Amino acid sequence: MKRPVRQGVGQRSGKLRLAVTAGALVAATVTATSAAAYDFANLNIVGEALIETPRFDIGVVRDNGTVEQADTEAGFDWAVAGAADLIPGRSVVTMIPVFNNTSVFKADTSFKIILRNGDGTVAAGVPNILPFLTFTAADETGKVLFTNVRWDQAKGSLGVLEPRWGAVLNQGDAYTPAADGSAKKLKLTITYVDGPDVEKYNGGQTALAVHFDAVSVAP
Repeated sequence: MKRPVRQGVGQRSGKLRLAVTAGALVAATVTATSAAAYDFANLNIVGEALIETPRFDIGVVRDNGTVEQADTEAGFDWAVAGAADLIPGRSVVTMIPVFNNTSVFKADTSFKIILRNGDGTVAAGVPNILPFLTFTAADETGKVLFTNVRWDQAKGSLGVLEPRWGAVLNQGDAYTPAADGSAKKLKLTITYVDGPDVEKYNGGQTALAVHFDAVSVAP
């Protein structure tokens, strides 16, 4: 019997929106994005029978403990605690739980920051503070994936998530932990750098996205 083929997963993007105003207190929101992943493989048994594997999928866990697929272009808005204090010279931190929602396959999971609206601009006439933002990422064990990089360098791997080895979950279900290693957390720190001419960006905002992607790995 042949082992399942390692296949790429179709990517869907959502948004991580950060709305900040220099010298003022405002709210910021984050959207976590997971791949809407349907990964098909065929197992050749005896003769010419073909068996289609279960769906391949990753998801995130909302702060209320329910499953969020975040698999549309709009994504899902994730509130960041303390975002109102994000002014030049300060940072905000959020933890995004990601899990392998597949009963059989492992999920080699990566992520990156991407720009919304092509260049991160929120709206005409609103200053884009992207040049003043840096990003640091770590996993829940404290392993640092990158430190104080610009958006185009803010990419990394969360490693391989183990299969759930249990029932898959649907949108809105209460999240239930499964097999060890099937879930991880991304700790993302966003810093608003205080530098020359930052005052010219007072009232500025930028529109970003965190995109998670996964590739199936046969057990």
